[in-house]
Amino acid sequence: MEAANSIRFRNALVFLRHQLRSTYAYRPRHQQQCRTNVNTSDSPVRKNFSKDVMAKFINQGIGDMKNITQPTSGLLETLEERGFVGQFHGNRNEFIKLTNGEVIHIYAGADATASSLHIGHLMVLMPMIHCMLHGHRISLLVGIATARIGDPSGRLTERTGMKDRQLGERTFRFGTDITQQLSSLLKSAVNYARERGYEEKSIGRRHITSNLQWHRNVSIIDFMQIVGHRSRIGEMMLRKSVSERLKSEDGLSFSEFSYQLIQAMDYWHLFSNLGVRLQIGGSDQWGNITAGCDLINRMVNEAAWVDEQPTPSLIKNMAKPYGLTVPLLTTSSGEKFSKSTGAGNIWISANKTPPFSLYQFLLNRPDDIMEQWLKYFTLLPINTINEIMVEQKEHPERRPAQKKLAYEVIALIHGIPVADKCVQNTAIFFGQTDEVNGLEKREEKLKQGLTKSDIEGISARHFWEPVLASDFIGMPLEKALVASGAAPSNSQARTLLKSGAVSIGPHLRQVKLADERIILSPEDLISENILLIKVGKNKLYVMRLEDETTLEQAIAEKQDPDGAALKTKKKVEPVTRLQRRRLARNEKRASTTARKTRREESVRTFKIFEHEKRVAKDQPMGRQEFDDLVEKTLDRKEKRTWASMTPGGLEFKGMRTNKKPDEQD
Repeated sequence: MEAANSIRFRNALVFLRHQLRSTYAYRPRHQQQCRTNVNTSDSPVRKNFSKDVMAKFINQGIGDMKNITQPTSGLLETLEERGFVGQFHGNRNEFIKLTNGEVIHIYAGADATASSLHIGHLMVLMPMIHCMLHGHRISLLVGIATARIGDPSGRLTERTGMKDRQLGERTFRFGTDITQQLSSLLKSAVNYARERGYEEKSIGRRHITSNLQWHRNVSIIDFMQIVGHRSRIGEMMLRKSVSERLKSEDGLSFSEFSYQLIQAMDYWHLFSNLGVRLQIGGSDQWGNITAGCDLINRMVNEAAWVDEQPTPSLIKNMAKPYGLTVPLLTTSSGEKFSKSTGAGNIWISANKTPPFSLYQFLLNRPDDIMEQWLKYFTLLPINTINEIMVEQKEHPERRPAQKKLAYEVIALIHGIPVADKCVQNTAIFFGQTDEVNGLEKREEKLKQGLTKSDIEGISARHFWEPVLASDFIGMPLEKALVASGAAPSNSQARTLLKSGAVSIGPHLRQVKLADERIILSPEDLISENILLIKVGKNKLYVMRLEDETTLEQAIAEKQDPDGAALKTKKKVEPVTRLQRRRLARNEKRASTTARKTRREESVRTFKIFEHEKRVAKDQPMGRQEFDDLVEKTLDRKEKRTWASMTPGGLEFKGMRTNKKPDEQD
């Protein structure tokens, strides 16, 4: 009986998906009249499906119905046990029964308003990972389109830069970066889950997409027909993201007011095309999530064909959308962790926050949040977390909870080898343990002296401060402390030196200021040009001492970590006539190369956009392809006649052009 119900459920889901499939996403240009009403009589899908047709749809792998696996029960209970469930939209008992018996599709989004995700995004990504490990399919949505509008949720002012004319190009570039981060994070999470005992066959499928793929094909008229007349101003005004902004001095712009409708359309598109049943977001997204659920309910209720089916109650029951919000990650002062409101710039990207810096950040979190953060950001069983907290209470000076949290998060985001490297560097630089994984003891390592590879384990080269070596070698050490950022002024630098809190050099020797000043010597450098400064117990600063010929390149590397500016060379002033002519020739060649590069980049960007537009097979022929076809089939005279004719066959006698009569096409 259960097998029969499962087959009926799958067949009905496939049927519902094809009946409600949005037709505005990919359409031929000659069919771009938007179909907004699912109650249309000329639907391309049959009103009733036979069993053979149903089986054909399933075998073709429509949406996420291919290779369905049996999910692991207890998804909602797991999320509640770890503290991820804030508010839940829908019937809780029906959702538990649904997730225990069938694989569902779940999605969460992140707007591309920055080039990287930050640690606050883990509050949404971790529940998605738990859903994936329970066998369900997940979709991560990169909000390139919505990033151009600006989400007002949780904000008292409008986002900066929303009026910048380069906004579209910037959000597209940020969306590409975030897509790569999400792909890398999911791969690392799967490997991390295998190490923690999860079976490969029980892990669900994952999918990454962008809402720019469908929003770019929807005009403002189509949007108003789809979403506008199905939304009520009263409900929109009552939502917290709107009411709080209306009370502020800056008010609320119309674009921000319409943001909830755009996100609602995202949910409708994913529901009707991929069968997404649950959206997960932060607690500040509650209004946007409920807006999407309301839109789906109204679209389904308008479909008269549901009542014509043999099992209308089954279809209506499985068409119910769900929403779930997770608590926001806040700072010690209660402020939301975000890229613009005080997150401390703790990024997931290794190019913005080194893994060692993230490790140290987690290692220094207070004791009162350890139990909850272990539940949030690790896949450790609850029993293991309880045992760690018992040890934490008995021996708080050992900080076992902080060490476990830092290791597990780095292993999840950057991989286990990187986490082992962070533990090793922490033991070397801070001496929290004598031996790590069979490596040499800290004393033996410092006796041998630190090398450049040890310093690179802390951070990449572009995080090091480049300075001119002649300005610091043979000069008082407090000058280097100020330049590295270890001290704000010379007086405070001398205070640090007098207290004995500063250690420098390959052996991390402690320096203490007495009556005479401490002079920086070449023996205090690592690999001849690296100055390592340790202040206190947990602060490290690295400086690169360059000469005049390499300083410019080092500064370019720090400003442009990707290496685009590393080709800059120091200009040599021409002296002779031959040198001047050679310099002029090189500058002309460089200018030509730069123009060619910009032209190729613009063509490449255009091709990317065109490729996304032509994903569907029914995409119409492009203009260039059409011109090529005409070029092959018509001669020049026929083309001239073709171009000069109106649809009625008449010529425009008075048309003005800049070309001569013989050159007009």
